[in-house]
Amino acid sequence: MLKFISPGIAKDPNETISERIRRIAFGRRESGLFLLLAGICIIMIFLKPDTFFTSENMFNIFRQVSVVAIIAVGQTFIMVSGGIDLSIGYNLGLCGIVIAKFIEAGFDPISSILGGIIVGAFVGFCNGLVITKLRLPPFIATLGMANIARGIIYVLTKGYSISINDPFILYLGSGNVGLIPAMAILMGIILMLGMYQLDKTAFGTRVKAIGGNELAAKLSGISVSKNKIAVYTMAGILAAVGGIITIGRQYSANPGAGANFEMDSIAATIVGGTSLAGGQGTVLGTLLGSLLLTVIKNALILLSVNMYWQTVAVGVIIIIVCTIDVFTRRK
Repeated sequence: MLKFISPGIAKDPNETISERIRRIAFGRRESGLFLLLAGICIIMIFLKPDTFFTSENMFNIFRQVSVVAIIAVGQTFIMVSGGIDLSIGYNLGLCGIVIAKFIEAGFDPISSILGGIIVGAFVGFCNGLVITKLRLPPFIATLGMANIARGIIYVLTKGYSISINDPFILYLGSGNVGLIPAMAILMGIILMLGMYQLDKTAFGTRVKAIGGNELAAKLSGISVSKNKIAVYTMAGILAAVGGIITIGRQYSANPGAGANFEMDSIAATIVGGTSLAGGQGTVLGTLLGSLLLTVIKNALILLSVNMYWQTVAVGVIIIIVCTIDVFTRRK
């Protein structure tokens, strides 16, 4: 029977109270991320008290983090299984274009959204099929799919944006439920489902087993191909959800809308503690990683840091956080 034990949280009956507090606060990656996030927020409250901790800016952060967190849930499952998806950003963009095209052709919003979700699922399914049946490395397979999706986007749009005026889609991307952005509520639902699925279901256990040791998982009776295809298909569906929110937020389907989302989702997943080697990761960590990167970008904007230096700063932070994680895992 396969068991998965989180590192750094085992109890020692002889530990002191101070050691126990330190274990609880710093023994998990999520705890460290939360403390780092809280520290940055406290610093920004002192530096920018009139602009950072305002309802407008907080809701703006939730809007910015929503799409990245949603697609990063799919990326988390893929990376826990030992893979990676470089096509998820362009899949998001393609789904948005398909939805816009359906609406432009006179279809109702529900049918258009279903069409986009089917396209997203199909792209993810193809990724999983190529990886498992043709045995191509995930990096190569999804990089090729990214170029295919990008090419189809420009074939469909010829490089021009498609305006969106459907009230339902605009509400999903820009509307509020009371004071809370609708996209943030959708993000919360997907995150809770992702946490439950990865941590509490047999499917999540199989995904971790495959990423931890694929051969051992296969010998224990787990269908590696079937579960990998399911993981990539799920990521494709979440990319479609991200595409719905993106076109609703931008009021248009932009051919370049999906660019860099794959890097953002990978960065959030890695910073959140998901191992590049597979077998280990949490959706909660991915959420905190997404929030951390978004808050840092938001803070740099409020501090009037040049946008080019913002990219450099985020890259440096990713390297530092991952380096600390590598050294922590070696102990």
